[in-house]
Amino acid sequence: MEYAAADVKKLREETGATFADCKNALSDAKSWDEAVKHLEARRDKKAEKMVTAGRETKEGGVFSYVHHNNRVGVLIELNCSTDFVARSESFRNLANDLALQIVGVAPKYVSYEDVPAEVIEAARQKFAEDPSMARVPEARREEVFSGKLKKEFSEQVLMMQSWVKDDSVTINDLVRKVIAETGENIIVRRFSRFALGE
Repeated sequence: MEYAAADVKKLREETGATFADCKNALSDAKSWDEAVKHLEARRDKKAEKMVTAGRETKEGGVFSYVHHNNRVGVLIELNCSTDFVARSESFRNLANDLALQIVGVAPKYVSYEDVPAEVIEAARQKFAEDPSMARVPEARREEVFSGKLKKEFSEQVLMMQSWVKDDSVTINDLVRKVIAETGENIIVRRFSRFALGE
């Protein structure tokens, strides 16, 4: 694809990728959309590498947000590997976005793994008693149960929720984007949401 320096700059602003990555994506791609997809795939691979690297995440910070009417607030612990990343603008913006998400949508759990087994089992029983499950072949029931459970808890689990600022992006995707930008694993350790009278 033919491109100019202004195109590289625009692609960098849109994706947050490095100059060299944007330049390579534009030269390899046949269209703008293909270049963006190439950079997103590269970002996802980089994020996956950081998540599976196994580095300790003992740095970070505790961030707070109190809504302007003082009726609801959030404390959130967000961890990373180095204090350099903890002080970065993208890390702090992520913490702010997560706090706003928690205030607005009120999740109960950080990840699906945090949902207590008895809560999952109660939901599973509810689905098992549903008459429509009788029509599902025995071989596919576990797959159907799994899909229904994920859907049931997608509103209660922070990492599975759609982002309030852009519902085409999940919170997990948002965190992975910052992981790729910073080159470090980032973990939402815990949060507490406080609402007046609750």
